[in-house]
Amino acid sequence: MKKRIVGLVAVSLLTLTGCGTSYPSEEAIKNGDIVMSPERANIDRFEIFLKKVDAQKKDTIRMTNYTTEGDAIIEDITFDGKEFEYSLDSSRDEYGSETDDRNKEVCQNLKEQVENDQSIFTLTDCEEGTDHEIFKSDPDELKK
Repeated sequence: MKKRIVGLVAVSLLTLTGCGTSYPSEEAIKNGDIVMSPERANIDRFEIFLKKVDAQKKDTIRMTNYTTEGDAIIEDITFDGKEFEYSLDSSRDEYGSETDDRNKEVCQNLKEQVENDQSIFTLTDCEEGTDHEIFKSDPDELKK
């Protein structure tokens, strides 16, 4: 009887915690993710990525954003020296899309556009036809 109760409690706890799919911002920061919200962290890592792209050197970054509810949405971007591979994982988001782009879509370019004193970095010329905005910076945030 005790084993049944312990088993039932364990299953209930896993269900309540989302089956262990959470990814707190403290962990993301510690892992070196470029965290964009609720607070920004590891922004210097994006600067390093830009320098490597300019030098046509391989690099990989992980961008992690959090929803209002605190659920992680993760973007992985790999540059192989010529093109970019992009994947989106919103499986940790309670309201996440079922059409996550985890199949490493290939994009040809990373473009910077300035709007309202913000630099907006977007992966363009992607296989599936949709551009992916990956980073916005406030004036003087990036040293480039």
